[in-house]
Amino acid sequence: MKSIYLDHNATTKISDEVLAKMTEVYKLPLNNSSNHLLGRKANSIVEEARQEVKNLINATNYEVIFTASATEASNMVIRGTEVKKILFCGIEHASVFSCRPSDKEIIEIRALENGLIDVEDFKAKLESINDGNFLVSLMLANNETGAIQPTKEVARLTHQKSGLFHCDMVQGVGKIAVDIEDINADFASISAHKIHGPQGVGALFIRKGLDITPIIYGGKQEKSKRAGTVNTAGVAGFGEACKIAAKNLGIYEEVRKLREYLENELKKHAGEDIIIFAESVNRLPNTCYFATKNASNQTQLIHFDLNRICISAGSACSSGSTSPARVLSAMRVDPNFLGSAIRVSLGSDTTKAEIDKFIKIWLELYNRIKTSK
Repeated sequence: MKSIYLDHNATTKISDEVLAKMTEVYKLPLNNSSNHLLGRKANSIVEEARQEVKNLINATNYEVIFTASATEASNMVIRGTEVKKILFCGIEHASVFSCRPSDKEIIEIRALENGLIDVEDFKAKLESINDGNFLVSLMLANNETGAIQPTKEVARLTHQKSGLFHCDMVQGVGKIAVDIEDINADFASISAHKIHGPQGVGALFIRKGLDITPIIYGGKQEKSKRAGTVNTAGVAGFGEACKIAAKNLGIYEEVRKLREYLENELKKHAGEDIIIFAESVNRLPNTCYFATKNASNQTQLIHFDLNRICISAGSACSSGSTSPARVLSAMRVDPNFLGSAIRVSLGSDTTKAEIDKFIKIWLELYNRIKTSK
């Protein structure tokens, strides 16, 4: 039986076009730091990809530093920006939430029950900062709930107090239109493998005129901000993935309709036994994070896995943790639902037949739980 993949927020399958591009590059010994003709060819490939990455989010006025992941890119900002205070919310990805330099004060901002950052709490926290020596990090869209955050407003408030603003754009790019200039971010992070590119490649955007201290030292690659031989083939694949993603944004309106169909079916069968997190706010078109009362998420994961359906209980980065979901705890979700949450994240090639199969398998388990009560 063919497996059904509904975990696209964790990673995506590399596209045929990206794989072909990378295979072509892998055939040559390319190092863009070399001065000979193959080095120049490598540099041309990297710079072409850098432009495609910029084009995806309208980053004309930004430097792009290629990294090994978006996690590294976010860490570079948090560790490498010379500020005294870092502000972020409990809903942030682990690459931000767990990055807590000992020489900087961490100020946590509350989340609302709908999955958004509490802007009023943020304003109150800003009142205590008077010197402008701070950085705010807020994700564009949450990787678990899909809730699209008020990044533009938070960036405006940050800049009014002369602070710096970093945006983790990983889950948003490729699914919704993203304009870094419109958001007015000073720094941003994105990842290749979330948009059908290769794993092990990310990018950091730095507004021209700003600087950071490197966290990896060695050679002068990537404008002396990230030492180490550039992953030429991976970067080429990243550029190709960005070019394709820019053309395919319209597909996600169809994905949104499938997501809505899924959620309507869940509510039709389970009523008040179902909570769909962040349902009341604007979300990514592909993300459904929900909890079924009295249904352990681990039991659900096993049940779906046995039926060859791939889903998750939240962020792949927190896989294996036995603690209650951090994002849901930050949202102050009813404890009765904390251990029941599963995430279904659709892709551009997800079909209605696959969603119908998911609903059928979920309904089998739901009816079994109801009968046993």
